[in-house]
Amino acid sequence: MTRAAFQAGRKLASAASTTTTPSQISSPLSEKTKSSGICKKASPTALLSSNDQAVRQYERVLELDPRNAAAQAGLISIIGQADPQLSESRLKELISREPSGFLYFALGNVYAKQGQWAQAQQAYFQAYQLQPDSADYAYNLAVGLEHIGQTKIALTYYRKAVDLSSGKGHASFDASRVQERIGQLSARIGND
Repeated sequence: MTRAAFQAGRKLASAASTTTTPSQISSPLSEKTKSSGICKKASPTALLSSNDQAVRQYERVLELDPRNAAAQAGLISIIGQADPQLSESRLKELISREPSGFLYFALGNVYAKQGQWAQAQQAYFQAYQLQPDSADYAYNLAVGLEHIGQTKIALTYYRKAVDLSSGKGHASFDASRVQERIGQLSARIGND
C-alpha cells in the first residue's frame, strides 16, 4: 500500500460514522506477525470504533513491513465500513497471494456486514480449515451456518468454539452467551 492509499483509508475510515459489525461477529487478529504487538493493539481499537487510532497503528506496522498481511487485513476491514466492495476485492487479492486464516476471516466479516451469509460462511469455513485451533473462527463459522439454516452443523461449531475458548483462555465472544445459544438450539433440534 502506498502513502496515498493510507490517506484514502484514513478518510474512508473517518467517513464511516459507526462500526456496523453485527453483534454476533467476532473480529480478532490473532496471527503472529513481525509487528504483532502493534496489530494486537490496533485490532481492539478498531472494535471500539476508534477508527482513526486503529488506522494509524496499522499504518505504523505497514511502514515497517509493507507486506504485512495482518495489518493490511485490519486496515481493509476498517475501510470496508465505507467501501465493502473495495475491501472484498483487496482481501481476495491478498488471499490469492498468501492464503491465511485471518484474511479469510476478514473476508467473512466483510460479507457478514453486508448480510451475504452464504459467502460469509464459506470464508469462515476456509479460515477455520487453515486455523482449526481458533475459537473465534469456529464461532463465526457457527454463526454463518446458523444464518444459512444449517442449525445442526452450527451447533457442532458453537460447541467447538466454547471448547477452544476454554482451552486457550481467550476468545472475542461471550462464552456464557454461546452456552445459552447452544441450549436453545439443542432444545429446538430436540423438538424437530
